[in-house]
Amino acid sequence: MSTTGYATRQAKPRSTPPSPGFQLRNPRRTWRITTGILVALLFAIPVLYVVMISFESQGHFVRSPLTPPASPTFSNFSAAWSQGDLGPEVLNTILYSVVAAAISVALSLLIAFPIARRLVRASTFIYRTFVIGVCIPLPVIPLFIEAQRLDLYNSRIGYILLHVEPGLPLGVILLTAFVMSVPEELDEAAYLEGCGYLRYLVRIVTPLAWPSIVIAFLYSLLQVWNDIIGPVVFLSDPGLFPVTRGVYNFYGANVSAYTILAAAVVIVSLPVVALFIASQRQLLRASVIASR
Repeated sequence: MSTTGYATRQAKPRSTPPSPGFQLRNPRRTWRITTGILVALLFAIPVLYVVMISFESQGHFVRSPLTPPASPTFSNFSAAWSQGDLGPEVLNTILYSVVAAAISVALSLLIAFPIARRLVRASTFIYRTFVIGVCIPLPVIPLFIEAQRLDLYNSRIGYILLHVEPGLPLGVILLTAFVMSVPEELDEAAYLEGCGYLRYLVRIVTPLAWPSIVIAFLYSLLQVWNDIIGPVVFLSDPGLFPVTRGVYNFYGANVSAYTILAAAVVIVSLPVVALFIASQRQLLRASVIASR
């Protein structure tokens, strides 16, 4: 008994809830990582399979097409290079892709800056027009008629000019978004220092927008590099063919030579893969800037 007359009660120990089983600390993040791995495998498995076929002999591929070769061979690459005449076609493709992408990026910057700074009338309408242009496919028949009338058919200059448009809408959208993030006080300071319009774009805006420029350049370059309809429609001289037309003709002449065809596809893809690896730092920088 206590001094107050009330009986002391002993505190009962609290029953601890049963410990649950295995739980994920962040289920949403885990599902995102799992989904990303599955998507990566979905795209990587066909690519790795083509690379594996390119190192197989024709007899091994016919006997066991799903198993890697015991002794890889490099003869498929030399055969694809010589039989497909890929040397001049790769040079033509590099010329078409780089020049067309450079012109597209330059025009995108010249168009994006006045749209972002509202220097032209109906800038919102112009911007929305480019947004719609991303979703509209390339009008091949009107371009073919235009190429014939302007004497751009079956010429390098004509082929380059006709491939400036595919990367232009996305380039304008990316660079407009970036220029809008640049403070206008920078424009005023450059104007007070006597910096001209084109000099300001080249010396100040271009280094700041370099990650966005790299993305727009790579996108435009891929549009030209992977085009198969354009060489069929706009070119007839074999000396002007890019690699897509060359691989298409090589496939028609070697339908059953899958190993040599796979080697040709690997050769055609290597320059683009090397360019993406070299631009990886700029791509990461662009993603970091976009996430802010």
